Amino acid sequence: MTYYKRSPFLFTSWADDDKTIVFNYNTHDKVLVSKDIVNILDVLSDWKNIDIISDIVDVNKKKITKVLEQLASLNIVTKNTDKEDSDIIGKRWNQLDLAMQRQRNYGGRLPISRRIGKSPSAVKHVKGISSYELPVPNDTRSDSSTFLDVLKKRKSIRVYSNKHITVDELSRFLFDCARIKKVFRSKEGTLTSRPYPSGGARYPLEIYVSNNRVNGIQKGIHYYDPLGHSLVLLNKNNTYRRKFNKFILDVQHPIMNREPDVVFIITAIFARTMWKYDRIGMSLILSDLGCLYQTMYLVATQMNLGPCPIGKINEDMIKNWLNLNWFEESHIGTFMLGVPEKD
Repeated sequence: MTYYKRSPFLFTSWADDDKTIVFNYNTHDKVLVSKDIVNILDVLSDWKNIDIISDIVDVNKKKITKVLEQLASLNIVTKNTDKEDSDIIGKRWNQLDLAMQRQRNYGGRLPISRRIGKSPSAVKHVKGISSYELPVPNDTRSDSSTFLDVLKKRKSIRVYSNKHITVDELSRFLFDCARIKKVFRSKEGTLTSRPYPSGGARYPLEIYVSNNRVNGIQKGIHYYDPLGHSLVLLNKNNTYRRKFNKFILDVQHPIMNREPDVVFIITAIFARTMWKYDRIGMSLILSDLGCLYQTMYLVATQMNLGPCPIGKINEDMIKNWLNLNWFEESHIGTFMLGVPEKD
């Protein structure tokens, strides 16, 4: 006897004509179905044979068999001769994680004809309460450690000393990690070059600096202007800064001894990457984030500072703090920095 069950890899959305789009993100099959088909899929949460399905949906066996066979050929329904699930490995995935992973198989560069509007600006222009021009670091360094030394020493540090990061150290860190080195024009719009790599040189990431302990700079949230190498003060109300510090301490409890000297809140302007790429945009943006994190790790290690990113984010708090439209720009990463305790 044949049993049927809906695929565990389905997403649904609604079309304009009151029909439902059923999408198998594992095989990338997409089907437009009626409400009657949705009702059939609704009862297939577990394995059922034709007799049971026909009784529940009140459709004759011949018709329901034809429908189920069509859905099976489109990978919307799976069928088996027993009631055993064979895809044990697939069950270990969170559906959203797996869906994004599978997008990488089917996406790629969008043809120019399918791109919406002009290429989004490569540089964000921000007006704030005030602006602080960071000192441009010189190239004379006394540290003689090699690149391999830095790689060996790199680690996450969450326990800080009583010393604080200086303005010069903050400037050096941002300069080496994230400044715009070059602006150039291409057939795909104005692009930039920065110290870390980015898919298609789209550079969707923006950095906001929450200052907790750097003397000489206003406490509050600043936008880091990578073109002018300056900090633009956006908000000096301490309410959100305290809330975000509490969020960090709660996430890192009990291994952190206090809030970091500086917290870098990293957002993404999604359109910069998604304008060019089809379906793999979010994957590329997260790859960019990993590249930025590693750059921050290595620069901080070379400077004898204590680096550590946080995996968890708080989109809602950052949206309100920075007054963002979170469909256009949203929190995707957090990186902490302080002066570490001596081993």
